[in-house]
Amino acid sequence: MKKILTALAVAAFLVGCASTPQEKAADLLVEMQMKKTNLIKKDHIPAGLGIGVSKDQQIAMEKADQNARVDLAKEIDVQMKALTKNFKEEVGGDIAEHFQSASKTVVNTHLNGATLTEVKVETSEDGQYKIYGIMTLNVDLVNEYLKSLQDTEAANEAMKEKIRAAANKAYAEIDAEIAAEKK
Repeated sequence: MKKILTALAVAAFLVGCASTPQEKAADLLVEMQMKKTNLIKKDHIPAGLGIGVSKDQQIAMEKADQNARVDLAKEIDVQMKALTKNFKEEVGGDIAEHFQSASKTVVNTHLNGATLTEVKVETSEDGQYKIYGIMTLNVDLVNEYLKSLQDTEAANEAMKEKIRAAANKAYAEIDAEIAAEKK
């Protein structure tokens, strides 16, 4: 009898400690968010987290993929706005607007190389699939993108130098004409 009571007490204790489905889902969400954060902060890899829910597993996967892609784009866009602001302070309004447009084009191109690198799947009692996915961008593509930004900045510097040289030449010609008229 003592063994039965002990077994019931242990069983009651274990049942009381069991996680609810909501707690398990929250734990998985936190786990995946931490993995995304580690990729960004420790490994310096652009990453996004997406969640997709559907009764059809493929649709859930596509939703997770799309949501992760949007999250990744937001991460990059935040960085792009900071770069654009710095660029605007350096060279002024007209060129900064051109630079912003170019950066958006490049980001859209490079997001095509993004892939889901980690996927976790949960199924609920009612048959719903909940898929968590972390999407990363290939580091080589990021480096290529940063090089293109540097090349754009160098091209803009070269263009500014040509404009300055042409303006200085025009001022020199005007000064020469004024000096010739005074003689």
